[in-house]
Amino acid sequence: MGWVDPLPGGRLLLHRPGSVEVHERESFLNGGSFLARRSQPLSSLTLRPGSGMSAAPTPDGGWAISDVTRMWTVRSDGTTRWELPEDILPGGIDGLRIRGTPSVSPDGSLVTVVVSMLGTEPSEPVSFAYDGRPLGSQPATDVLLLLDAASGEVLGRQEIAVESVDARLEWHPDGHLVAVSCWGLWRSWTTHWLEAHRDGLHRLGGMSMGQAVGFVPGSSRLLTVRRAENFAADDDVNELAVHDTRTSERLALFDPGELLVTPDSADRTDVHLLDAAHVIVAGDRRREDGQRWEGAHWLCDAATLRPLGRLRYSRCPLYGHVQPLGDGTWVTRHGSRVHRWSLP
Repeated sequence: MGWVDPLPGGRLLLHRPGSVEVHERESFLNGGSFLARRSQPLSSLTLRPGSGMSAAPTPDGGWAISDVTRMWTVRSDGTTRWELPEDILPGGIDGLRIRGTPSVSPDGSLVTVVVSMLGTEPSEPVSFAYDGRPLGSQPATDVLLLLDAASGEVLGRQEIAVESVDARLEWHPDGHLVAVSCWGLWRSWTTHWLEAHRDGLHRLGGMSMGQAVGFVPGSSRLLTVRRAENFAADDDVNELAVHDTRTSERLALFDPGELLVTPDSADRTDVHLLDAAHVIVAGDRRREDGQRWEGAHWLCDAATLRPLGRLRYSRCPLYGHVQPLGDGTWVTRHGSRVHRWSLP
């Protein structure tokens, strides 16, 4: 059994081993209690094993697809609509590299993708490998591309200036802002937030050592998480933060380790934006007797990050198995059983 991500229009994206499927949300959840095994997908795509393929659905039943070296889109009948050319960026290159999965705007008109171009000019050799090859060329330049979903026309480019291994993209529900978080070698996450329009991209701000969780609906605020990765001596705590993307002001800051019994459990947390008013913090909480861990979820205020209380379930969900559905409800999973929850 895979897992689901919410999509606009009351749909869900189901990730299965070797495939992805789009389902109508209510039919898939079968009233909110269990997985509806008879739910038929609205569209599906087979992913080639070992290819590094990933895909994002388009509203018309097609897909925006990438593997390590290619990015292309297909129609609902599987025919190719367009493919990103290798010479998409000027200058000498040594192969196109795609970082992460392309992301489709909520209305389906735009696609964003992060590409890395490896330079051909010689540089000092280094001891580690990049994409499975020794780094004997110039460091890669990472660029966020904004593309027309129908034609593949490049509408905007923005250098991100990170040698990334992975990239995650988050669209604002209104489709006018996009956040890109890049995981770089020895650099943790770096996040940028930008305006995205058909006339191009405009970078508004960013942060280091932090990953975007999502835009707070109905506002220009962005929720981010900084994880305890011990890159430095003082980097031993998680931090949740809310940023005003228009001014780059940090509006709120919270250490989720305060919710846990022992400090050594601070890195065992995950964060989920539930709706415009609430955030769910999921963590493995060590019992007060110190003998074992138990899953626990807390509800926090989306504006201040102030804890509002611990969520109580008839059966406590496992750590990390939380997925908001975009309508104020969320699901948790126990094996093949999916449970849907809402606030009173």
